[in-house]
Amino acid sequence: MLCIVSFVVLLVLSVFSARHRKLLRQSWGCIARRATFRACDSSFADDVKTSLLAPLALRVPRLVRPASAGLTLAAWVTVLSLLLSGFVVARGGLNLLAYGTCDKQNPQACSLAADACSVMADEPGFWASLTSGDVVGAVRDEATSLADTISTIPGRFRTWDAADFAPEHASFVGGYREGLPTVLEVLDPGCVFCARLYRNIDEAGLSQHANVTYIVYPIMRAGEPQFASSHLIARYLTAIRVVETSDDGAPADDPTDWAILRHLFTGEKPGGMGWQAWFNDVASPAEAERQLQAWLTEAGYDDAAVAQIAELSGSDQVADLLEASRSTVEDEIRTVTIPTLIGGGGLHRGLVGVDELRSMR
Repeated sequence: MLCIVSFVVLLVLSVFSARHRKLLRQSWGCIARRATFRACDSSFADDVKTSLLAPLALRVPRLVRPASAGLTLAAWVTVLSLLLSGFVVARGGLNLLAYGTCDKQNPQACSLAADACSVMADEPGFWASLTSGDVVGAVRDEATSLADTISTIPGRFRTWDAADFAPEHASFVGGYREGLPTVLEVLDPGCVFCARLYRNIDEAGLSQHANVTYIVYPIMRAGEPQFASSHLIARYLTAIRVVETSDDGAPADDPTDWAILRHLFTGEKPGGMGWQAWFNDVASPAEAERQLQAWLTEAGYDDAAVAQIAELSGSDQVADLLEASRSTVEDEIRTVTIPTLIGGGGLHRGLVGVDELRSMR
């Protein structure tokens, strides 16, 4: 191990001074033999240890033996730290390539990632499992996570067609128009970055040049929505889609679910509080549902139609549709960030800027 530590140190020093390169070659020869399970045929490691311990041998000879053992232990710790650091860096690079973030457990913690809400932040990471005493689980989960990351990388280089992922009963801003490309967003009604992306799409005029649709995906934490009203809103949006899809399967020309998203992502309550913040932080379930029904009434639904939407939102049909959408996001799109956008032949994770959205038209 001392050979390896010396090699790393000498490698750095040799960049700045040629006089260390002879020792660098000696240390490399020692490492090469160790790597093939052979003993070093040089005294390099002993020479290094002797040079380090010589001053101590002159002053306190009785401490040479424990110091030698400590030096060996320190060398092991250093090498293991180097290997672990190298693994962490490599894993971060693979995650960045596969998911657009160096930390897929918590994408927002990576400065290189786009602004987004994290999908997997509640899952225990390697260190959390290790410190809890679950060594086997920590190693197993890390290996599984790495395998998933590697299997996701090819998706970065494929051509993505948003139409392939549009959900059943999909609705489109302004209705579906033949001949235009499809753009699809994966959104959570409670995610602030989804609201910002909605506004960017509007500013870019994307819906005038493409069929813009979405998959609603409430982010879950320990079986509960991360944002209090997200699952309720998702159920209502899905129920509206089902009701407004015509008998021949054609989407509505002026879909009400998009009007609700407009209220949610751009509107404010009297007093200036945004509707999204109110749904997330203030509204009780009953208050949130009453507001959704009020928006339905505003859109032209009578009491009977509102009651139909409310009943359908709690049905098995809507639950199955939401589960199918969840499966599409997790198993096919395989994103760890919300929002995620498919458009212009590519997969875009996190908040997408106005200029990039204009390029998809």
